Amino acid sequence: MLRFILKLICYIPYKLLFWTKWINKKELRKYRGKPVILAMNHRNGFDGPTLVVDIFRKSHFWIKGELFKKGFTRWFFKGMGGIPVKADAELALMRDSLKVLQKNHALMVMPEGHRSFNADEKLKIQNGVAMVALRAGVPIIPIVTDRPIRMFRLTRIKVGTALDSTAYLEDGRMTKDGINRLGDRVQYQMQQLLVGFSKPPKIKTWQKEPSIIGRGIVIHENKLLAIWRKRDNQEYYVFPGGHIDQGETLSAACAREVLEETGVVARPFREIYKFWYEDHKHHRGDGWQSFMVCEYQSGEPHITDAEEYTDPQRKGGHYKPVWLDMDEIEKLDLRPAFVKKQLLKDYRKKGERLPFPLRKLESVKL
Repeated sequence: MLRFILKLICYIPYKLLFWTKWINKKELRKYRGKPVILAMNHRNGFDGPTLVVDIFRKSHFWIKGELFKKGFTRWFFKGMGGIPVKADAELALMRDSLKVLQKNHALMVMPEGHRSFNADEKLKIQNGVAMVALRAGVPIIPIVTDRPIRMFRLTRIKVGTALDSTAYLEDGRMTKDGINRLGDRVQYQMQQLLVGFSKPPKIKTWQKEPSIIGRGIVIHENKLLAIWRKRDNQEYYVFPGGHIDQGETLSAACAREVLEETGVVARPFREIYKFWYEDHKHHRGDGWQSFMVCEYQSGEPHITDAEEYTDPQRKGGHYKPVWLDMDEIEKLDLRPAFVKKQLLKDYRKKGERLPFPLRKLESVKL
């Protein structure tokens, strides 16, 4: 009853803000009142709420365990049917998922395990959804969106054909090979749904210019990835990054430059700072410097074969990628100084993900 009341309260305001158009929704109606897993690609934080609000049936959904720590959010998401996903509680997640499927409810999951902004041929799902489906013997319905769901913008949602998980059992038993084959099949079907349907991110006019510099902000375990420099008897630190190649997007450039300069694999998350600069050093014209906060994936900083380290024209400068303790950055010469100041201010408020809207900072001469 509580779930019905909460959904009813959220439905009208949510639908006024977020506009959706469903394609092939009749496939969902075939399983009304039956146990089923709904697997949707994960573009942003509004994917899950859209599924919960738009599909008005008894359902539960996987949600980050961190949201169950506080009193009100714990009560709200539990009332809506949330099942916490915690790294050290896989058995509890499996047990709770099987319970709701045994009650003929729907289970909504984001099988990628993380947000994928350009979810097309790069879409990669985890096998957790396949394990639950095989253990419960229920079908999986793949669902994809053509672009990230945002306020006051129409987003199309396409429903695929249900996959019979029991066809991947061997002699009625769940095997590792069956899990992998079912996971691959779900991934393949989601990719096929996205072909010609998913809208690629628009390349902004200024991102096409070679004079644009993209830099990555990578924070991991209270440490910031930076490059130590020693040039002209000065020692200072800078953010890893470089000029965007012709036709390259900002996120692609940031990921490439961070990997080339530091050896660290990071996934660009969001553009947060941007300022206009007058370029008198590289003679590539005036332009923008843009900073993207990136999610750490793997690797440790080390000297690579990037141009900074190998170009003999660098006039004897020394370079080395390092981790900087966020608590000590205020005392260090991290450039640009006004970006460092803004970063520390935002980090103290929200932590590593820095979910802030884009900020345009002061113009400077480089």
